[in-house]
Amino acid sequence: MTSPEGRTLRFGIVTDIHYTPEEAAGGGSTLTPDLERCVSHWQQSGTEFVVQLGDLISREGTEAEGDLLAVKAMLDRYPGPMVNVPGNHCLAVPPDRFFRIMDIPSPYHSFAIHGIRFIVLHGMDVSVLSEPENEADRHLLSYYRDVRQAPFYCGAIGSRQLHWLADELDVALRNHEPVIVLSHLPLLEETTDVRHGLLWNHEEISDLLCRYPNVRACLSGHYHPGAYALRCGIHFVVLPGFVTRSEHPAFACCTIDIGCGHLRVAAMDGTLLHDLAFSY
Repeated sequence: MTSPEGRTLRFGIVTDIHYTPEEAAGGGSTLTPDLERCVSHWQQSGTEFVVQLGDLISREGTEAEGDLLAVKAMLDRYPGPMVNVPGNHCLAVPPDRFFRIMDIPSPYHSFAIHGIRFIVLHGMDVSVLSEPENEADRHLLSYYRDVRQAPFYCGAIGSRQLHWLADELDVALRNHEPVIVLSHLPLLEETTDVRHGLLWNHEEISDLLCRYPNVRACLSGHYHPGAYALRCGIHFVVLPGFVTRSEHPAFACCTIDIGCGHLRVAAMDGTLLHDLAFSY
C-alpha cells in the first residue's frame, strides 16, 4: 500500500559519522568526499528529508564544538530538511549549545509526513552528560550509574520524556498513524553488544512500544556493524555506521522507501539491506 497521498515516501539516513579533523583532512582521507557522495545521492534520489541518527563527532573538550560546526557545514549542503537525533558523543558539546547549533527544536519531538508519525527520542536525557530534570531522574541516574554500573557513555529516557512518549503514541493510535521511532541508542540487547551498550531503560521503552499495534519500526545507530531484530511485529533496525564504511563501503549512508506494503533500506549502489513489511 502506498501512502495516503498515493506515493512512496523516500528519505535519507546516516549515523555515526564520528568526524575528526584528522580524518577529514587530505592525504588519502575519504571522510569529506564520502559524505559529499551521500549528500549528492540523497539529492539525486529525490529524498524528502534526511535523518541523522547521532554521534556526529568523536573528540571531547574544547575541540568538540569546532568539530561539530565543521561536520554540520558538510551536511548543510543537503538542501532539504534534516532531522538530527542526539547521540552520546554529540554531548561532548554542552547539550544546550549542541541543540542550538544543530537547530533542534526540542531534544525529543515528533513530526508527521505522508500519514506516518516519526517520534524522535533523546536517549541521553538521563546520563552523566545531562543534568537531571527532577527527583525521579536523579534516582534513575543514581540507579544505573551506581547500582547497575551501566556504561557511562549511554543514558536513559527520563520521566518527563516517558510520559510525553506515551502521549504521542496515544495520539498516533487515535489518528490511525503508523509510527517510526528514531533513537540513537539501540532498544534491544540482541541489536548491540556489551562494548557498545544500549539505552539504559531499554526494557521499559521497548515494552511500552510493544503495547501499541501501530508502531512499525525503530531506527537506531550507535552499534556500528548494524543489526536487526523483530519483536511484537516491530522492526528494530540498527543502521551500519558511516565510520565503518571501509568495511561496508556501500552502506556509508542509505535511503529508505516506504510504500507498496514495504519499508526498504537501500545502499547507494541500490543493494537492499532490509526489505520489511510495513502497513498503514
